[in-house]
Amino acid sequence: MSGEIRFFPMREFENLDLEAMSVEELVALQERILAHMNALGEIEPEDMDSEAFEAWSERYEFLEDLTDDIAELLGI
Repeated sequence: MSGEIRFFPMREFENLDLEAMSVEELVALQERILAHMNALGEIEPEDMDSEAFEAWSERYEFLEDLTDDIAELLGI
């Protein structure tokens, strides 16, 4: 993959009040996040020492943490 990478927008996952969401909203959000993570997985930079990989991993880890938070709220 080239040195430049374009990521998907993340705004929809920022500043969420997870505790105010219903179970249905949390499940739907979890599904959107997992789809986003799968898409990010498809464009993972090969060079683990690159800036692109660092930016990619920060986004991916943010989403992983968010899915963990949602799973905890859902009791799974």
